[in-house]
Amino acid sequence: MYAWVVIGGGVQGCCTATRLLEKKVSREELLIIDPHPQPMHIWRTLTDKTGMSYLRSPSVHHLAEDPYSLKKYSRSQDYTTPFKGKYSRPRLDMFNQHTFDEMKKAGVHGCWKQGWVNGLTKTDKGWRVEVSGETIEAERVVLAMGVNHVPHDPLWSKELSGHPSVSHLFDFNRPLPAQGEVIIVGGGMTAAHTANTLAASEMIEQVTVVKRHPFRVHDFDSDPGWLGPKFLNGYRKVNCYIERRRIIQEARHKGSITRELRVKLLRQVKAGKLKICTGDILRGRTDDDRIQLSIRNHTTVTGDSLVLATGAQSGLPGKEWLKPAIDTLDLPCAPCGFPIVQPNLEWSQGLFVAGALAELEIGPVSRNIAGARKAAERITASA
Repeated sequence: MYAWVVIGGGVQGCCTATRLLEKKVSREELLIIDPHPQPMHIWRTLTDKTGMSYLRSPSVHHLAEDPYSLKKYSRSQDYTTPFKGKYSRPRLDMFNQHTFDEMKKAGVHGCWKQGWVNGLTKTDKGWRVEVSGETIEAERVVLAMGVNHVPHDPLWSKELSGHPSVSHLFDFNRPLPAQGEVIIVGGGMTAAHTANTLAASEMIEQVTVVKRHPFRVHDFDSDPGWLGPKFLNGYRKVNCYIERRRIIQEARHKGSITRELRVKLLRQVKAGKLKICTGDILRGRTDDDRIQLSIRNHTTVTGDSLVLATGAQSGLPGKEWLKPAIDTLDLPCAPCGFPIVQPNLEWSQGLFVAGALAELEIGPVSRNIAGARKAAERITASA
């Protein structure tokens, strides 16, 4: 029996696992379960695919406990321009290497198990996790599943389903188009990074971004006041979980991009490599292998290939096996279906949550790196 099992090996799970190994448990006592072969696989795959070079978050947001660890790390390494802008946003490759080094030092890779979780039950001694036909026993479990494994396909795209030139950015086995005219649908950070990357390629003739609304420009995906008492003190006094959900939705700058990225896109427009179209898509179809999108403003956008940067399906992470566990164990949930947990992020005795599952307690930053740090701190402190 393991002392701890962490389900999910993305930023959230790896942050918690690293902190537990540093503070509380030996490598033999902890297991991390994830469907991918390496820690933070989706993070590394997606950021590489979109061509991101600097993070959106500031230098103090990373997996190490010391908030200044990344700053110190940059001084010991030979990175040109390790940080950018007034918020000291770190270079992606430096952030990733720092993360890898921290995990290696803690021993995360030695606790790794690749597999799909398909069941969770309570036992007299703790918890039983079903993994790809195998049963694993644990005293305590951390649910840290991500939300990016099921792509969201807009209704209008169903007619194009299966077309060889249509892909979703979250189809991680599909590379980006390498030539011709490319349409990208989406108005957030992943869409903008992808558009900038493809527009810079000499093999790409033209990139067209189609989005429903004008660019929403924000430095971060929520106001920095949500990191501390400025907003959280009032948030914690809200006892109604319907109201908490409303506050979270209003606080998030969903589908927004940074000012710097918007400037990059406008430069590509000026250079003639990028077009930007704003309006609702009514229909998608093909004509002689060319993809055509009909826009509500009576325009038509055409291209050789289409990349959907429309995010992931909303809903409970791991719901296919977590929902039966919720029903069987009568785990407390808000009307939105997400966990109601204690301040230490304990949902039931020995069962903890992080990431999206912890957002009704942690608040709007729960899904990002800052939220991972907060979850790791609370879970480790209560261990």
